[in-house]
Amino acid sequence: MGRRVIIIIICIAALAAPSGGCGWPVHSREVDQLQLIRTLGFDSQAGGVVASASSGPEGGESLRLSARGESFTDAVEKLRHWAAREELFFSHVRFAVVGEAAARRGIGPVLDYFERGTQTPLDLPLLVVRGGTARELVTASEDPDYEITALLAALQRDAERTGAARSYTVLDTARQLSRSGAALCCAVEPRAAGENVPSAEKALCAVPAGYAVLKDGVLAGYLDPDAALGADLLLGRAGAACLVLPAGTGQITVELRGAGAELTPRYVPGRGLALDVVLHAEAGILQADGADPQDPETRRALDAALSEELLARAEAALRASRELRADFLELRLLTERKCGALPETLTGEALLSSLRWELRAEARSERSYDLEAPVPLTGEEAAA
Repeated sequence: MGRRVIIIIICIAALAAPSGGCGWPVHSREVDQLQLIRTLGFDSQAGGVVASASSGPEGGESLRLSARGESFTDAVEKLRHWAAREELFFSHVRFAVVGEAAARRGIGPVLDYFERGTQTPLDLPLLVVRGGTARELVTASEDPDYEITALLAALQRDAERTGAARSYTVLDTARQLSRSGAALCCAVEPRAAGENVPSAEKALCAVPAGYAVLKDGVLAGYLDPDAALGADLLLGRAGAACLVLPAGTGQITVELRGAGAELTPRYVPGRGLALDVVLHAEAGILQADGADPQDPETRRALDAALSEELLARAEAALRASRELRADFLELRLLTERKCGALPETLTGEALLSSLRWELRAEARSERSYDLEAPVPLTGEEAAA
């Protein structure tokens, strides 16, 4: 072993060894006592704000805390006063939840907290509690199986699978507000489990409630689940949503397997913005009740019903954008991209106030394999 290597080893040992009674830079027991926070909630109250936190379902029973402060940063810091362990750790936060009252006052302080923070990530979903508080949703449930982080993770997976409202991140929201002055956030409602979960009747669940519409960082209103799907269709982000449609003498359940929209804006000074929209959609048949999906007339009726349903949902989203004067569909950017620069004096609100549209849909359904293919016979049945 060379002299240089020996010197390096001695230096490392000297740095690692305790000296002067100072001890280790970080005690090993402190690492064991770090409490990871998985969900953060933010509420506004008269004269202050409230931060709430849950440690997530890992490691058995979760830790749930709330604290009041003069700002969100102050409230989060005060959470540490009530922690049973020595240190709360925020680098692994997975969800940020904002109560309705705080969203109506403006989510700027919440975005600012995450943007300026050195511990918290920006790529985590931001959700608004429709008709409730974040504290209630984050801390109220006494059932460890219904801890808020686990509920929101399940909701996010289900939304990705079924096409329910998407979970836009803190970063997504900040960027779209900066670009267009409006953005969508996934909205959730607190709901008692009740008879839906007999084994945990007192648990509090989070159920999807469409989108919260943010305008200039302030909650302006909501899109219900139907209008939320319409917005997703217009933005080309619709997932595998299930729809129950009338067809013939019964009804048929279909699942979207591909959907999108072609938007063609036309701006005429003095007349405003006109939008031509063509929706394209394909859907698979999942279930038929009182209707024969193999009958050509039934299939034509089903395709017509599918087109009508999608048109109604897209129109609901466009109407909400016009009524709220909130450009969450980013129509101004689309118009400038396709028609050239608009007058600087033409505000987004003025552009949307004159918005009119024409919609048409090209939708068709396909039979699923389990409906078209015969059930294979077993060995005994085949022999018989």
